[in-house]
Amino acid sequence: MGIVRHSSTRILSAYESTYPAVVAAFHATGVEITVASNPIVGETRRALRKNRWAAAVTAAIRPETPSTTIVDWTVDMAGNKHSELRGELLDALALPVDDLGIGDALNRLGKMGRFFGVLEARALADFVHLDERVVELAQGVYGTKQGMLVLTTQRLFFFDKGLVGASIEEFDFAAIGSLGFSKKLGGEAIDISISGRSAQIKQLAHGRGETFIAAYRRVRSSAAASSAAPAQPAAPTPDLADQIRKLGELRDAGILTDDEFTTKKAELLSRI
Repeated sequence: MGIVRHSSTRILSAYESTYPAVVAAFHATGVEITVASNPIVGETRRALRKNRWAAAVTAAIRPETPSTTIVDWTVDMAGNKHSELRGELLDALALPVDDLGIGDALNRLGKMGRFFGVLEARALADFVHLDERVVELAQGVYGTKQGMLVLTTQRLFFFDKGLVGASIEEFDFAAIGSLGFSKKLGGEAIDISISGRSAQIKQLAHGRGETFIAAYRRVRSSAAASSAAPAQPAAPTPDLADQIRKLGELRDAGILTDDEFTTKKAELLSRI
């Protein structure tokens, strides 16, 4: 049909509540369900008023914990409105969604965060993994691209939401030699030294460079401390004879029957 985009969303609700809510969201947004199972499969017609092509949408729903559920989305559509369609489905879901820290980071940008916009934030969510959190953002210019420098608990990358789609350029933590900032008339700049080359993010709001670099140092220090922490020793394996002796004491005390004692003893012996 067109370009296929994959993304995942953590829903802060149990599977039993999430599945019917996703079905209801399909109906509410005009996605006609063609396969009503799991995954849920649906189709939308072209929406001229929204300048959006027809699409095929799939939502695979899987429990993560008793109180959280993961929805793996697949949107097959021409153009670049994949995140917009997924956002409409999430708005209609009427359940709390884990935004991976993006909302708080945008709020810290103030007016710049509001300028970034809801659609761009939704597109950014497609590039943040479920096992990481957005720590800090800095809006600026990289080369000729206007976008956002994004620091997560695992990565540093520049996010560009252009007219024809979104893209990222990642700066590998292991390859970064240093981060520095400078103040200019047009705003601050962050300089990234990466394995023999450098990159500069310009036209940042005043104060943003220093704040961003302080957050970067905290993330790197935390990662270094975690990798340097000694491995926890494995818990000692209980002695087999001692376990059988304790089972015998439970049997003699009337807590276990003879049959239960025999079964448990056989289980222990089978592990040898």
